[in-house]
Amino acid sequence: MTRPLVLVCEDGDEYRERFVRFLGDEFEFLRVDDHASALAACARRPVALLFDMDFRRLPPDRLVDEAGATRSGRGGEEGRRLAEMQGALILRALRAAGVVTPALLFVDLDDRARVGFLERTLAPLSVVPSAEGLGGLAARLRALSVPGRPPR
Repeated sequence: MTRPLVLVCEDGDEYRERFVRFLGDEFEFLRVDDHASALAACARRPVALLFDMDFRRLPPDRLVDEAGATRSGRGGEEGRRLAEMQGALILRALRAAGVVTPALLFVDLDDRARVGFLERTLAPLSVVPSAEGLGGLAARLRALSVPGRPPR
């Protein structure tokens, strides 16, 4: 039996390693680290997209901006700003390319209006705080792997 595929978009390997260790029997986790690799991997029809928000370890020339574009020579303040919100920017570029796979964005935000804005404009999306335990994340992934069931 084939395990449902879940893309983990991060600039390290911490999330993917954790998910494989605890949920690897149920799901296949594929790590991608930028917009281009995420878009290519979406052709494999994952059941969910998981995003870290901050990509400080990604080379600046691979960061996408608000329009989904990359360019060399990006660094300094602009590179830091884009790296800090890269997960949302990659997801925005995927949505613009027609990817509608449900997504979870791992970020701690105190501003409920900002959470609501992200969840509305990047739907289907759930913003997940770091306080959510592995049991809650497993339940979310299981729900997403059932065809026709909306994300929670």
